[in-house]
Amino acid sequence: MPDYVPALQAKMGDWQYFVTVMKLGKIARECRLADEIHAHKDLDNLIQRELQNRVQQEMVPYLLNQSQRFYGALVVAVYGGAPEFSPVRVAEHDLIDDKERSSYGFGLLRFDGSQIYYALDGQHRLKSMQEAIVANPDLAKEEITVIVLKHEDTKEGLQRTRRLFSTLNRRAKPTSAGTNIAIDEDDSIAIVTRRLVKENNILKTLVSSKLGSSSISPSKADDPYITKLSAFYETNEILIRAYNGGTEINKSFKQFRRSEEELDAYYSFLESIWMRMLEKCPGFDSILNGNKKPGDLRRRLGTDGQPELDDTGKPIAGGSVFARPIGQHIIAEVLKSVSIQGKSIEDAIDTIMASISMDIDQAPWVGVIWNSARQRIISNKTTERTLVASMISHALGLKISLKIRELKQKYRDTTGNKKAVILPPLNWTGRSADSLLEEDSDLDI
Repeated sequence: MPDYVPALQAKMGDWQYFVTVMKLGKIARECRLADEIHAHKDLDNLIQRELQNRVQQEMVPYLLNQSQRFYGALVVAVYGGAPEFSPVRVAEHDLIDDKERSSYGFGLLRFDGSQIYYALDGQHRLKSMQEAIVANPDLAKEEITVIVLKHEDTKEGLQRTRRLFSTLNRRAKPTSAGTNIAIDEDDSIAIVTRRLVKENNILKTLVSSKLGSSSISPSKADDPYITKLSAFYETNEILIRAYNGGTEINKSFKQFRRSEEELDAYYSFLESIWMRMLEKCPGFDSILNGNKKPGDLRRRLGTDGQPELDDTGKPIAGGSVFARPIGQHIIAEVLKSVSIQGKSIEDAIDTIMASISMDIDQAPWVGVIWNSARQRIISNKTTERTLVASMISHALGLKISLKIRELKQKYRDTTGNKKAVILPPLNWTGRSADSLLEEDSDLDI
């Protein structure tokens, strides 16, 4: 039975193609994944990009639950069906003032009914549509833009189509993490992160909105900032996990926008934590009152309180760990444990800032995340960050995954100092006096 679809005829390079609209049900039913075509031939005949778990975990729920769902155009190859394009000519009309009044490239694309479509670009979208329609048949009535290219079932045609498939898939570049944070309207963490940078008068001056690397460099360009947007987002994700005694953040949390009431609550929660940390952190009073830039805090100070200089007269890097994303990240991890274990985040911030040195050239930072001799971050890997967070958490009397002997040994192995000792127990509202005595007796083991 002949099959007619409205189409625009177009050309790019040596490809002639057609742009049309099809029902989701039709494309899900008639379009195949690349590895389903010529299944009896060698696998080399077609390149199939592996379908990842995100089809089931992200894309199908998106189609089923997001009323503002939208997919970009699928690119499909068609073979068979004897496709024939019939242009539609336009009659005279006041809006058409050219002499030719020709087809303008649109018309009807006719197939004899034997055609087979397969996806060159959009296999994940196709698979998600097929699965979502099973769960909600009404989706079959919705429409999607389809770009149709004719595929010749010959050796040369196969090579040509395979090359296009590879180009569309292998060379496609997804948007960066920074761009996603800047534009995502469903990820609650991204939404609140942007709002903090836009609405809080202090944070808007301390967080760089550049979408590149998340690290802070010694360059003058980073002097006004303590972190960058992507790193700020990562720290906020950790802190939101501390919200209300512990919040689970899964793919659904980032995929579906929370209510405005919840977003307001997250905003207030994060704003209060950031402001308390900034107000309590040693040295940041000069940043908040505008007398210094954050870059000034990332310099090693001498006994006279002035920046130390190297042989060339340049300031030596060092200073406050909290003026760097890695320090904020580690403290956020500790605060998450504080909240989950039912302690006061506010009291924990006060205790950490008053009792644990924020000087990156001192314990617990130096030798673990900071190389004092080379004046640079040793590693920003999870292992080193977790070690420092565990030491601070242990000093606060929180439960950690390591036994005290293991914690000490790991610290000594990492620093290369066989006599290194972990942080002493801290007396604060989150621990009892008895536990303070018990921990103090174990320090030199």
